[in-house]
Amino acid sequence: MKKDIEAAKTFEKSAELTYLRSTAASKVEDVNLAIKERDVRRALLAVRSAESVDLAFILDCTSSMGRYIASAKDSIRDIVKRVQSTNRSMNLRLALVGYRDFCDSTRFEVLDFVTSVDEFESFLSGLRASGGGDTPEDLAGAIQKANTLSWSQPSKVVFIIADAPCHGTEFHSGLDDNHPEGSPGVDIISELRLLHEKAGVQETMSLTFGRITNHTDTMIECFRDYGITLDQVGIEDASKVTKTVTASVRKSIFKTVTAMGKPGASVSFAPLTTVDDLLKKDFHRMSSDASLKEYIITPSHPGSIDWKKEDYSKVKIFRNIRINYVSDLQEPLKMGLLKFVDAVKGKHGPRRTDKTYEATMLMRRAPSPFAEGEIRLAYHGQLAKTEEELVKKESAMVMKSFKHFGAGVNDRDQYLKQMEVSAIAHFLANQYNSSKPAHCKKVHVLPVLVIEEEDEKNEHTGNRRFCAEAPLPSGGTEFIKYSNNTGYWDGDHLDETLLRFTKYTHDVTGGYIIVTDLQGVQKKDQFYLTDPVILCKDILRFGNTNLGKKFIDKCVESTDGHLRENGWD
Repeated sequence: MKKDIEAAKTFEKSAELTYLRSTAASKVEDVNLAIKERDVRRALLAVRSAESVDLAFILDCTSSMGRYIASAKDSIRDIVKRVQSTNRSMNLRLALVGYRDFCDSTRFEVLDFVTSVDEFESFLSGLRASGGGDTPEDLAGAIQKANTLSWSQPSKVVFIIADAPCHGTEFHSGLDDNHPEGSPGVDIISELRLLHEKAGVQETMSLTFGRITNHTDTMIECFRDYGITLDQVGIEDASKVTKTVTASVRKSIFKTVTAMGKPGASVSFAPLTTVDDLLKKDFHRMSSDASLKEYIITPSHPGSIDWKKEDYSKVKIFRNIRINYVSDLQEPLKMGLLKFVDAVKGKHGPRRTDKTYEATMLMRRAPSPFAEGEIRLAYHGQLAKTEEELVKKESAMVMKSFKHFGAGVNDRDQYLKQMEVSAIAHFLANQYNSSKPAHCKKVHVLPVLVIEEEDEKNEHTGNRRFCAEAPLPSGGTEFIKYSNNTGYWDGDHLDETLLRFTKYTHDVTGGYIIVTDLQGVQKKDQFYLTDPVILCKDILRFGNTNLGKKFIDKCVESTDGHLRENGWD
């Protein structure tokens, strides 16, 4: 009887302990979820704030500019429609500074910022192309007027449309100029600098010049010599106004998001794993226990490194198990009955994609990184099974570590998550290639393995573990970042293949995930991509760059908008 009572007490304590552990684990997951949801909300607010845009046109209204005035009027609704197709939350204010020259009775016509497109169009309709004496015009006075506008939105854009330079012989080559010293009483360089300064903290000012003739080339070069940043786009054909202004607004929004701190870029938060973590942290103020590593970027080529001077070390390597089915990447069913029914019907249900297997190899690594990204450092390295094989060309690898170190930041799990992302993206790229339209290029996402030195001496510096991949192929294009995880696509390098690939990853997984943040090189008829990001409905998967369902929707919205806009839908 006594033994039975003791056994019952032991069982009761064991059951209670199991319950407490289960409850604690649940609480830890709840806190991790709350922190991630907070970070996603902040990222969403940053993007929505960046989508608040002040767009001001500075427009030469002299006699030769009639078709450009008409084009600005005819295209403004299409510009708004196009930007909203990729940035649905955009809040746009419009302003215009029309200018002529000193000899004209109406030198300036100014509309301060308005939210009504109708009001903006009405003002444009009242402008007439007239006047102008000598070849240069009073652009300096127009920029001075632009500085008096009621700038207030985080993303500020100035689009200048002109076919003649400003006054001042230093800004042109031998044109007839009634004011060779520049516009009287106005220093155009000071005014341009003042315009740039309209961007406050976590705001941006983007200046774009629409080039119509070569008369303005010397002026633009002179501005740059003074340190004035001005993007120049060709609009020799007035029909290009819509496309170039749209691209400028989109680029400005992206710049502002970056200025606010790239959402999901930080790796300084490692999820909690224990109850002690739960008790120690202040999550209202928590951001990081991590520090930036000390490093010096040393651009180099693998062939320039004297590998004999670098010691090799014994390492464990981890690889993802092979992904065989798209259904592994679809949203897991929550109901056991449905899983059972699928099993009876012979359907394949989702399997875990984070399982790994390991082996032992030898590694050498360059002492300094040759490049850096938003969150990682890249080193040249070698990886092989034997010392003799290390010197072979096939052993060359690029090894990437997080730029920060601290508690949890460089744990093995953080690197395994990066590897899983690449494994999934690699699998989906292969699936896409087998079903893509014939005219589209192939997509190859570099597969990744995780390296961990067996010696723990580099643990405290964050240099014990690396994600490793083969080098990008040489002989292709320059390295390009085509998109990011907030829905932005680089309009200068837009490609149907990559838009379709991103959309494919969303559609084929039933909207559970989407592959974004595409970057790499193009060689012949294939893209080679590295370091993608996966957005997933389950925001606790795939690391800090996974911003969840709301950003999945933004990426789909943007991708669909670009496909429609270019006739690729």
